[in-house]
Formats: sequence, structure tokens, C-alpha cells
Amino acid sequence: MPAHSSHLLQPLDVGCFGPLKKAYDRQIEDKMRRGNTYITKEDFFPAFLKAFTQALTVKNIQGGFRGAGLVPLSAESILSKLDVKLHTPTPPGSLPTTPPA
Repeated sequence: MPAHSSHLLQPLDVGCFGPLKKAYDRQIEDKMRRGNTYITKEDFFPAFLKAFTQALTVKNIQGGFRGAGLVPLSAESILSKLDVKLHTPTPPGSLPTTPPA
């Protein structure tokens, strides 16, 4: 896998972690509206669990595989997301023999 590309090619990065972050943000915003000014260790897990069950759905997981171009497999989709420059090697003898002035 090319460097710095996992967020584009891994299904959970594509389809689940974004919705998980949004769902967790909603849980925390709800706590703040009810007067909580900080999140304790005891507050974290119930809020995260609720967000997790909302975000990691079959629909989101399947969407992650589609969004990453893995199901159905789409090489064009995958390559279009990567900043990959394909280079055709220059045939021997076509390179200048003297450096430009």
C-alpha cells in the first residue's frame, strides 16, 4: 500500500470512522447541553458504545468497501484516489549524451 493512503483504501477508514466520530460528537454535545462541562472515564464508554452501535452498521461497513473501490473491485477508482504518477522508462539511447548548457 502506498504511503499515506490507508485513509483512502481501508474500508473502515472510508465508511465507518467518519460516522463514528459524528455519532460520538452528538453524544458528547448532548451531555454538554445537559450541563456536563467535562467527560469523565465513566462517561466515555457509554457514550462511545452508543455511538459505535449507531455508526458501525452493516450498511456503513458495506459502503466502506464500495467507497474504497474494493467491492466490486475497481482499479480505476482506487488509482484515481492515489497521487501515483506512472512513469514509462526512457529507452536507452534516447537520452542526451551531453548535458544541456
